Amino acid sequence: MKEETVESAVVIPEFIRDLKQDPEMKGLWHYVFRSDENRKPIRTPDGKPDKRPFQWRDIFPEENGHVEVEIGSGKGNFLVDYAQKHPDYFIMGSEWDYTWAAFAHGRMEKRGVLHNAAMLRGDVFYFLRDCVKDNTVDAFHMYFPDPWPKERHHKNRLLRPDFLAEVARVLKPGKRIFYWGTDHKEYNEIALETFDAFPGCKVVERNTAEPTEGITTGFERKYKKEGRPIYRSVIEFEK
Repeated sequence: MKEETVESAVVIPEFIRDLKQDPEMKGLWHYVFRSDENRKPIRTPDGKPDKRPFQWRDIFPEENGHVEVEIGSGKGNFLVDYAQKHPDYFIMGSEWDYTWAAFAHGRMEKRGVLHNAAMLRGDVFYFLRDCVKDNTVDAFHMYFPDPWPKERHHKNRLLRPDFLAEVARVLKPGKRIFYWGTDHKEYNEIALETFDAFPGCKVVERNTAEPTEGITTGFERKYKKEGRPIYRSVIEFEK
């Protein structure tokens, strides 16, 4: 008798992550693995997500109820311009790379927006999933992310159904907007397909949206000079 082979499910380990403000840079927050003496990430004892007690006033002490999140802030061009234009909004940028996060923080400090802008250095998906409460974010921005063009790197792309589920969960009832922009045709097509397929998600302006409030990013200005096409869309999440 031929034995049946049963494929074992791939179990992704859950790790403990801590949220801490940088001791030397006010407004730069680290959300990274807690490690042991060998600098290895510590797994959660029960294998479940490590939920953190968190409220937006932990990052923004003067927070007034209006919070927006930028996914992948790069050098902080959009973040500082938007924060300066809206001193009554509180906007958190995010970057995985420490060098870029620190650079953006320096730009925030020079422009005097640290009272209403902050940078998260770490994996923003897990920050949303494990820290941010339901119905507490007013809008999301995601402009010119790394497209991870090689097929073997596509798994690093953030625009996935599980990410959109967290976006939908934390957006407030009412006008629930996600601003999207890229110069990468293939990633844009995949992203819009992901938005289209997500329940309750509607692309209200497809590929022809103007820069959000006229603010362009450094990459966008560079790409326009090179003659590359720019794809900007506005997505609404129903609830």
